Amino acid sequence: MAHFQRTTLLRTSCAIIIILAITGAAASTKSSKLSAGAIVQHVVPLAERDESTSYWTPARMQAAVSASFVDANPVDGDPPGSENSALVRDENLGAGLKVVEGAVGTQKTDPSVPVPGFSVADHLGVVFFRANGIDQRCTGNAVVSDSGNVVATSGRCVSALKGEFVSDLVFVPSYNGGAPYGVWAATTITAHNDWVVGRAVDYDTAFFQVEAPVAMKHSGATLSNTVGASGVLFAGQEDDNEYLATGYNTDPGANANAPVRVISSAEPNPWMNKDYAIEGLEWNARSGVSGSPWFSADEDPVKDVQVGMTSFAYKKFTHTSFGPQWTAAIRTLYQAAATN
Repeated sequence: MAHFQRTTLLRTSCAIIIILAITGAAASTKSSKLSAGAIVQHVVPLAERDESTSYWTPARMQAAVSASFVDANPVDGDPPGSENSALVRDENLGAGLKVVEGAVGTQKTDPSVPVPGFSVADHLGVVFFRANGIDQRCTGNAVVSDSGNVVATSGRCVSALKGEFVSDLVFVPSYNGGAPYGVWAATTITAHNDWVVGRAVDYDTAFFQVEAPVAMKHSGATLSNTVGASGVLFAGQEDDNEYLATGYNTDPGANANAPVRVISSAEPNPWMNKDYAIEGLEWNARSGVSGSPWFSADEDPVKDVQVGMTSFAYKKFTHTSFGPQWTAAIRTLYQAAATN
């Protein structure tokens, strides 16, 4: 498929990694020279982590609104963000970031093997954050990593505004209107510059590390040994293959405190005059489900191995949601987070 080729050509474990440790409400990438394919990491200051766990009371969680999910239809089929490609390629955005170029670290854990003894429902949860002064939410899922503390979600759930990272980012596994396993604050956010600055939807995936709630730190708890974690696979999606997606739908009338599941055949990129790597599922949810993991449903039982995610929808297609192809580019992004 033409739309599949773009990402599969990027078969390298080398990346440019930009480390941010910027204090303030939102870290910004507007002051550095970035390049296409760069991996951007924002280290959350310690003070902000403590504030985040205190900020997210049950009442604020209940009142949080969905992150932006429905995108405008591309103009003439051009993918969103393509008009900003100069920013992604080589625009000089100033100074203030440390750029490290080299190979991504070697992972010690087998990424394809989920943590045994848990179900997907155990380590699925809600991602809460603030952007533009608004309390917002997405879906997230714990995935295997060397630290045992990595969450997969949509890029727009960690960078809701172009060129910036969100603040007060946390993960609440098994969210049910409360936090049965506590509130896990983000420590390091890993995303593609192609999303953060370029807003390219085929890079609309991100990963972030978390730390255990204060009451659990003394026991050596990690996210993975507390609620489990999915394995991951970066083989992309094929049209008509069956996938299960699960996430927290916040549409009117939906129960925003419990995840829903759908099974659908994959649908191709609807804008075929441009080669960018997205795939869709028949799912009419219009809010809350950014970051919802996909699992192959071609096997019974379904294996706890995440192979993609729902990130967004288009206004034109009211019964389909889309996500980036999880292939080589997303694998490198994951490895940068999982080996950190």
